[in-house]
Amino acid sequence: MNLPRYFVPHASTPPERIHSDAASVVHVVDAFQLDSQHVLEPEWWVGLDALGGVHVVPASERGLLPASALAQLTHHEVASGRTPRRIAASELFFFSVELVEHPADAEGFNDPVYLYGHLSGPWPSASPQRVPGQLTVTRGDVLAGLTHGAADAFHYVQTPESATAPRGYHALLPGDRPEVLAGGRGLVLAWPSVPPELQVGNASNGPMVARMLHDVLTQLQEDAGGNKGPDALVRMELPVPSRAMAIAELELRGYEVKGDVAVLRRQHPGLLTRMAEWLRAEKVRIPPEATAPQFLELARQALTALPGWPTETERVLRASVRAGGAPRLETPSLPRATSPAPQRPVPPRAPPAAPRPSEWMEDFLNAHAAAKPRAEKPRLTRARPTPPPPAKSGRPAWMEDFSSPPREAAVAPTKPAPAPSSAPAKKPDWMSDFDE
Repeated sequence: MNLPRYFVPHASTPPERIHSDAASVVHVVDAFQLDSQHVLEPEWWVGLDALGGVHVVPASERGLLPASALAQLTHHEVASGRTPRRIAASELFFFSVELVEHPADAEGFNDPVYLYGHLSGPWPSASPQRVPGQLTVTRGDVLAGLTHGAADAFHYVQTPESATAPRGYHALLPGDRPEVLAGGRGLVLAWPSVPPELQVGNASNGPMVARMLHDVLTQLQEDAGGNKGPDALVRMELPVPSRAMAIAELELRGYEVKGDVAVLRRQHPGLLTRMAEWLRAEKVRIPPEATAPQFLELARQALTALPGWPTETERVLRASVRAGGAPRLETPSLPRATSPAPQRPVPPRAPPAAPRPSEWMEDFLNAHAAAKPRAEKPRLTRARPTPPPPAKSGRPAWMEDFSSPPREAAVAPTKPAPAPSSAPAKKPDWMSDFDE
């Protein structure tokens, strides 16, 4: 298996063989055509099984798709109103993005970004394989891949949980040098993944894409502000993928939210606490919430201001993709009676492997941290968002030092019960002298 140059497989995890099966597809996530003389099947679909495994099947196996997956594919074909895009490549790799690491000690603008996930392929191939690892690209590659791929995003049926029709976004990323890409190899089709337990009726990944774009744009803006970068990046007003998560994070940092403004609460009057408060703004405006389409528009604006963009790699990569258009008209031929081909029995399939844990990602993260021990912790974009810990009560922690533990209720001493009154004693004889 010849892996792309910019992909590093996990050292202790061997690759596993993939058997794509159209009957195992639960969700369809993409459709494309390969423009190559070496490919017999021009049109392909990408699907996911119940465990999140990737299946790349030719269009000739459309009839083998389950009814629910076939309904998704049919809806996309009608709703998109276009045929699948054409990719000039002799082979293609599929990469499921599960975690994104944004290094904090960047020295420029278009710096590397580490994508972690499972790479599968190459397709078409007689023996595609699947292996976890790290794909290294640039910030511009991520922004451009998602923005250019948005036109061919997969259309899903609108659900009651979504305000708009859900989409499945993908990004064509470079896995090798420009001369290799021009030869039709080294192309990686990345899919920001959604955990199977979070897939409700479809595999739309809009929230994950919004978080990825937000983190990349935030890093670009911070570097532009600290290194006298383009004003368009510095002055860009960035929204947040989740306003509720942003408010929870501000409250955790000691802010009190009042409408659209968060005000810093004054804490312990000690020197260290005061110094920490001086480094934080007194008031912070809570940004508005935005969805993936709004972040994609901001990504397009950022690319126009990114120094040195587009690169030679970007030009070669985008030249290999053509938008899907109307199908080519062919002269119809008279139908001929043909006998149905005998169907061969399908051999029993082995049970799917259990989902792998994500501990292997820690090996890459620890290696990066060990190489730069003094660097700040990188920003991480996860497929499964991690909510911040619950905010503490409004009572500052230093007050707890002065509060005494609750006392037990004092038990009043019980008075002895009065002795029952006895019968009156007999009057003494000397008292009788005063009765008269």
